[in-house]
Amino acid sequence: MRDYEFYYTKDGSIGLYSYADNDVYHSKFGAVTEAWEKFVLPSNISKLINVKENIKVLDVCYGIGYNTKTLMSYVINKNKKNLIHENFLKKILKKFFKKNKKNILQDHNNDSMDTNKLILKNEILSEPIESSNKEIVSTFDIDCLEINTELVKLSPLLKTVITPQEIFTRIIPRFFDCFDSYWKIRKYLVKIGFMFMPKNRKAISELLDLKFNNDYDELENEYRIHEFVNYIIINSLIEKYKGNYLDNNIKKLLKKRNFKRFYARSLIKYAKFKQDFRYKLISWLDLSGNLHNIYYDHLSNRYKRAKFKTAEKLFKLSFYVDDARKSILALEKQYDLIFLDAFTFSKAPELWSVEFIAELYRRLSPQGVLMTYSNSALVRNTLLENNFYVGKIQDKKTGKFIGTIATKEKNLIEHPLSNYEVGLCGTRAGIPYHDPTLSADKYYILKRREQEFKNSDLLTSSQYMRQRSAKKEDDDE
Repeated sequence: MRDYEFYYTKDGSIGLYSYADNDVYHSKFGAVTEAWEKFVLPSNISKLINVKENIKVLDVCYGIGYNTKTLMSYVINKNKKNLIHENFLKKILKKFFKKNKKNILQDHNNDSMDTNKLILKNEILSEPIESSNKEIVSTFDIDCLEINTELVKLSPLLKTVITPQEIFTRIIPRFFDCFDSYWKIRKYLVKIGFMFMPKNRKAISELLDLKFNNDYDELENEYRIHEFVNYIIINSLIEKYKGNYLDNNIKKLLKKRNFKRFYARSLIKYAKFKQDFRYKLISWLDLSGNLHNIYYDHLSNRYKRAKFKTAEKLFKLSFYVDDARKSILALEKQYDLIFLDAFTFSKAPELWSVEFIAELYRRLSPQGVLMTYSNSALVRNTLLENNFYVGKIQDKKTGKFIGTIATKEKNLIEHPLSNYEVGLCGTRAGIPYHDPTLSADKYYILKRREQEFKNSDLLTSSQYMRQRSAKKEDDDE
């Protein structure tokens, strides 16, 4: 049963609001921007890509997939020059040259060879059959953990950013003051509407502080999701769910009037075509119509289709749709990158416990990096208790620290925690959650920590801050 709501964030990307937790999954300032700045850019991916042959990634709490999508976009953009699809004739010639290379070399050493023949064979030998210094093109194994099946299935069908038409309606008030009255009247009508709306609908509007005015910030080009990404994810989901990817439940959600503005019609058409073509018998008339809609409208020319096929080979996506605590125990890989994007620890403590983080530590490679958006003392102390080296993620543009990074190697931390921040982890604020069996109810986990907090002899965070400020005053004297 759906327990979430879609909304547009300020960079035009779609965010999620949870009814059950009365909270948002994504920052109202930009869901896509947040994924780039808190996960992909600080992940040291630039030092790994096309250096290591296979890079393994774990996306904990996939949601609607922004962390995975932005990573895939980064990889595709970095490999533009390598997205070359050889035509059939070139493949045949390459195989022929490879097969006959030894014979050509033997003939080349024959003294009785005439001049014309020598020239011909030298031309053949000049073909780039194999390169001893072949450039590495990294492939990516991405394992995605998520408990909500609906979100996983819908994730590639959502618009990447707000449409140009919708942007236009938001930009107009910036230039024409005469539209101010329109927005004021609309806002007033919305307030009246709150009186008759369900409480959760009112909560999302108040929580996000969404206004019906010009609050749109255009997404920067470097942060855009590549056009191939959602198609690749659709193909992976069809591989997983077969003919049940777009099941009746998903089709009903796609038809709901309130949510149509969040879905991309081209992606829905593509998903329907792929599923019907592979798993259902359809008439040739329907097939030709779908081919026209999909391949001509959305993957329209040979060059683009060839590049798409090559880009798709760079990724192996696997989806584990279950409680992440169960899924993690079934995985035995060593990951180079771990995106820990679980819901806030006060709402999902089971994914921030010492025991769950210990499982992540065991699955992080020696040179691997774990990233999370949280700056809390609780989360950082949980990482420290699991022997991680912990540092801060810095936004290069603003200089602000916007997340936490953890590794097994100290030299991978660019911005380590300050003495003050380490000390804060040792206060009651840093008391971690415990879930020894990795199966406890979240309310039990919360209650257990609450008891530990009450019975603790540690300083509270406020006491610690006062003590620190007093010491500074003494030092000044």
